[in-house]
Amino acid sequence: GFSSRPWPYTIFQRGFDLVLGEQPSDKIFRFTYTLGEGMWLPLSKSFVIPPAELAINPSAKCKTDMTVMEDAVEVREELMTSSSFDSLEVLLDSFGPVRDCSRDNGGCSKNFRCISDRKLDSTGCVCPTGLSPMKDGTGCYDRHIGVDCSDGFNGGCEQLCLQQMVPLPEDPLLYNILMFCGCIEDYKLGTDGRSCQLISESCPEPGDCGEPRELPMNQTLFGEIFYGYNNHSQEGAAGQVLQGTVRQNNFARGLEQQLPDGLVVATVPLENQCQEELSDPTPDPEFLTGMVNFSEVSGYPLLQHWKVQSVMYHVRLNQLTISQSFSNALHSLDGATSRGDFMALLDQFGNHYIQEAVYGFEESCSIWYPNRQVQRQLWLEYEDISKASKSQLPSLDTGDAERSWCFLGDLDLLPLAQELRGTGSRMAAGGRVECRSRGRCPSSCPLCHVASSPDVPAEPILLEVTKAAPIYELVTNNQTQRLLQEATMSSLWCSGSGDVIEDWCRCDSSAFGADGLPTCAPLPHPILRLSTVHEPSSTLVVLEWGHSEPPIGVQIVDYLLRQEKVTDRMDHSKVETETVLSFVDDIISGAKSPCAMPAQVPDRLSSTISLIVRCLEPDTTYMFTLWGVDNTGRRSRSSDVTVKTPCPVVDDVKAQEIADKIYNLFNGYTSGKEQQTAYNTLLDLGSPSLHRVLYHYNQHYESFGEFTWRCEDELGPR
Repeated sequence: GFSSRPWPYTIFQRGFDLVLGEQPSDKIFRFTYTLGEGMWLPLSKSFVIPPAELAINPSAKCKTDMTVMEDAVEVREELMTSSSFDSLEVLLDSFGPVRDCSRDNGGCSKNFRCISDRKLDSTGCVCPTGLSPMKDGTGCYDRHIGVDCSDGFNGGCEQLCLQQMVPLPEDPLLYNILMFCGCIEDYKLGTDGRSCQLISESCPEPGDCGEPRELPMNQTLFGEIFYGYNNHSQEGAAGQVLQGTVRQNNFARGLEQQLPDGLVVATVPLENQCQEELSDPTPDPEFLTGMVNFSEVSGYPLLQHWKVQSVMYHVRLNQLTISQSFSNALHSLDGATSRGDFMALLDQFGNHYIQEAVYGFEESCSIWYPNRQVQRQLWLEYEDISKASKSQLPSLDTGDAERSWCFLGDLDLLPLAQELRGTGSRMAAGGRVECRSRGRCPSSCPLCHVASSPDVPAEPILLEVTKAAPIYELVTNNQTQRLLQEATMSSLWCSGSGDVIEDWCRCDSSAFGADGLPTCAPLPHPILRLSTVHEPSSTLVVLEWGHSEPPIGVQIVDYLLRQEKVTDRMDHSKVETETVLSFVDDIISGAKSPCAMPAQVPDRLSSTISLIVRCLEPDTTYMFTLWGVDNTGRRSRSSDVTVKTPCPVVDDVKAQEIADKIYNLFNGYTSGKEQQTAYNTLLDLGSPSLHRVLYHYNQHYESFGEFTWRCEDELGPR
């Protein structure tokens, strides 16, 4: 975050006038802050993070005069001892110990060591050398030996997860929390150290109790977790990375199918399985880019999303053994293998393997409305239908009735879909609903449109990979691991045609264009679109695009925007005028672009850049084209928006003023005189101007009451 206290760092961000000896208010530099770097201030004894670019050499010399009041008669002055800190170590020592380790281990839990020296640790509680903190932070254990019972999966143990205090050989006063799996009575620990088998269990057939053989997992429940994963595209790979074996007694609650060895499944309680989301209507993003057929009368078409998700199982794989196919592929690689061979392995097996995932069911619907008026009208009609349905519901107890009404009144989209298809509404032209489902909905979830019958078990599908690790971590050969890691970085950031050097790509000799510039690290492609908030007017258009800064590879340092006025909207070769502006040199500075100004620049909360383009001619077609530019002058792929400005009969500034005036007249008690003034003001407006007044009123004062409804309420049907 940004900090200006207790020292005014902001003085370094602003310029300085040598003649006047003053600083302007505008900043010319931008600070960044890095966590983990900072200093202690002797005055407030607080830890302060200065900007990363700021070099601070603290002198930290204090000399304070203090007046001490002893009584009403005698006043004496005492000169406090002057403190001088020549180093950070001396300064930290002046604060005293971070903990009192002389009793109760300083308040540190279990086998944590108490440290009083704040230069060694700011918390005062550290794990003994070689041990790591448990996931719940209650103790320390050797993560190379045993399991962690606090990991949320019972340490991967099928039945019991046990703990034992073991003194450390180098210091008997310190100990390790050794955690291991155990079994209840009549069961014994399996060969994997986690599963439990009946002691009386005999082999069903000869040979079944030997070493388990590897099986393909593509037809097995939760089998996707054994296959590779591409974290860039977030898709599964075709190659099986981890070994899958199946025994007879690995089952999970609520599932009849046997599970592969080492697979731990945690079932989500039924009351937490069904979750729904209904988004607010927003302008359709596909409409805002390319050839935009904008109409000021109807406005933007809207898009709304509805989703119900049933997370049924959290799945984790504890037994990590590479598959035979992945092992064979690794053995064919050596130090002399080209990067292309490693890239082929990544294409087959992915660049990551899955550690944890969630499974369940998901159904989603996208609802398109031709404009906001239709969207409001349909929901009003739909609520009337839902209320009628509610009155016809059979008698239920209170809890069931509330749940049923919530489902029927707010989330059952089938009647709304029929409305949008035009079966019951004349205003539904252009509206549509598209729904899709993944998996089979469990019968316990009442929000699904298509639920499974109670006698057919739901088939969970992979919803999300919640934890994954790079595939090269599975490789034991150091040289092969390093080369596979380099190939993974190259595929992610350099298109597989270069090497990652710190935060940039060193392209191969074959990855250069005809202009001599490297092409292995493609520039981010910005998508130009109309603003989602501000619709075009007769003389003004607001454009926006997203700005991204990849941590590795080329970065966009500027944008070029071309503005063309075309006479034939379908034939872009008929261009009357053309202007190309640099966002950094022309628009931000304002030197060459009085008709273009930035409305929003990227910050910590948003990565969107928006631009106001003024001085346009009404009823005219304009084409805007955007390129990103890197520090070598190379351009990204272009993105364009073609839009026709509305007719000039509407003075948008005046419409805004009238909307404010109407709001002020309606706000509070409205007298007959104020009603007459509002009536005369609106009666003098033509239809286009009245529409713009309605638009601006609803943009700013809709919470006070929608414009048409409020006018009818104040002025009557006239």
